[in-house]
Amino acid sequence: MNQTITTDKSKVFNYSRHGNVDDYLCSLKGEEFCEYRKRWKAASSMEREFDFPVFLVFETMFKCNLKCIMCYHSNQNKSAYDYDGMLPTEVFGRIMKECSGRYCPSLTIGGTSEPLLDIRLPDMLALAVNSGFMDTMINTNATLLAENVSRKLIKSGLTRIRIGFDGATAETYEKIRIGANFHRVKSNILNFIRIRNEMGSRFPIVRVSCVHLSENDKEIQDFITYWKPHVDYVSIQRYKPHEFTQECKRGKMGAGEQVIENVKCSQPFERLYIRGNGDVHACCSMVYGPRVGSIFESSISDIWNSDKMKRLRWQLKNGEWDDIPTCKECMIQTYGAV
Repeated sequence: MNQTITTDKSKVFNYSRHGNVDDYLCSLKGEEFCEYRKRWKAASSMEREFDFPVFLVFETMFKCNLKCIMCYHSNQNKSAYDYDGMLPTEVFGRIMKECSGRYCPSLTIGGTSEPLLDIRLPDMLALAVNSGFMDTMINTNATLLAENVSRKLIKSGLTRIRIGFDGATAETYEKIRIGANFHRVKSNILNFIRIRNEMGSRFPIVRVSCVHLSENDKEIQDFITYWKPHVDYVSIQRYKPHEFTQECKRGKMGAGEQVIENVKCSQPFERLYIRGNGDVHACCSMVYGPRVGSIFESSISDIWNSDKMKRLRWQLKNGEWDDIPTCKECMIQTYGAV
């Protein structure tokens, strides 16, 4: 089993059965996938500015069936970024049509919500694959990962499924993932892998991840030891608060934490974040923005190449971090970009 540590800043530890995940996917998907990952790295390093995003994040609705203690959905200020409704099917279809004529190789559906609550998910993923997306992903809590859903997801052509499972014991897991049943979700994950193997598919590759919190600190090694033989890779992620609070600004950030000088965020060079209410953001931060357009009113290309996006990328590239309200309040200042 290989251990890959991504960066000291991100504090993400990946334990993989297949070595480097990119290399493994390239070996399965071929040269075109490798070229896409090179393009991704050029965007994330800010070496090149492309005329179309390489990654789209779709949050088709702002809903979840759990109240995890570290999540937006348990935040008392949730109303600041909540909304009703969902992304219309025809709007998603229009975006897929636009992307099919451009180079946009990757997407994820879910955002900060539970994607399996949207019964359209397998059909949306299949449409994305048929539209030319070669790397499709979802992040899920797996509470709704029943056998029939599992089969539909595998048949859709999904590339990666990332499952949050933040404890090695029922007591700890259910304290963190409020509303979930440890044994049922664990069974769902193992059954998903069994079904995938029975269907003779290598996809999606399965990641089980754990957010490292004080509540599960003593269970991290047991978590890794249990899941390594079962899934394609295990990820341990350090918890990052959603916003740069006044306590952080006063230096109360926890042991060993400090504000990182001259950190640069690559998200506006890689992606757009599309919400169910039509709002389009330049990054994953929803509390402060920046909202850069509406998908109900503009195309992906128009938003990506707008003066607002160009100005934002210029500011980030030139270190004008504090001039952008969103960035000024972002915890990447403390924890670095992932």
